[in-house]
Amino acid sequence: MSQSDVGAFIRLLCHQWSRGSIPVETEKQQRLAGGSVSVDVLAKFQLCDDGLLRNSRLEAEREKQQEYRNKQREKGLKSALARSAVNHGSAAVGTTVEPSHQPDGQPHGQPELNSPSPSPIINNTPSISPWVVAFGVELPESLRTENCLEAVKLWLKYKSERREGYKQTGLKAALTKWSREFTAATFPSAVDHSMASGWSGIFPPKESYQPQPQRHAPDTSKYTAEQIALMEAMG
Repeated sequence: MSQSDVGAFIRLLCHQWSRGSIPVETEKQQRLAGGSVSVDVLAKFQLCDDGLLRNSRLEAEREKQQEYRNKQREKGLKSALARSAVNHGSAAVGTTVEPSHQPDGQPHGQPELNSPSPSPIINNTPSISPWVVAFGVELPESLRTENCLEAVKLWLKYKSERREGYKQTGLKAALTKWSREFTAATFPSAVDHSMASGWSGIFPPKESYQPQPQRHAPDTSKYTAEQIALMEAMG
């Protein structure tokens, strides 16, 4: 068949698959095929008892598809019935009530005196320390006050807003460093001062530093050479 015959044949097959057949009128065939329909194309369709044309191979494929769908439907129904039976059986087993047996001479409705007491429920959930700052890291013992805890949390929030947040290892190192440099009394004020100054680290206010007095050289004009030598030797 030519290329145009192949196109016409495919379009007629599509029409038969969706409508069940193709018309016998030439005008309708051409309209469906989008052009003239050659004798070679029409030879692939057989005239049936109802007066319509059909391709026998396409109808055989239709029957195969219908048979496959019917089998799949039957399998699905059988599977659903089996699951339903299993579910009903499990429900019946779960709701079975065993008859109670009581020893002779014991009044009905009274508990057995020798029945074991229920085992106590043990809660294995670990308790959370109130000094946890983040990542399970706790405040050092020297800074364990409510004010220091709030100061650390406020500092972590401040660092997070600056996109300079800590990770677990860095936070541990920072807490150790702060416990060495500050006391529980001076740490909160140092945090407030450092945030107000826009610093990236915690430093004490300048006024908290006590400068060491400078040592002036002694006036040697009042001493003899021997006294001066002795003073230099003693440092």
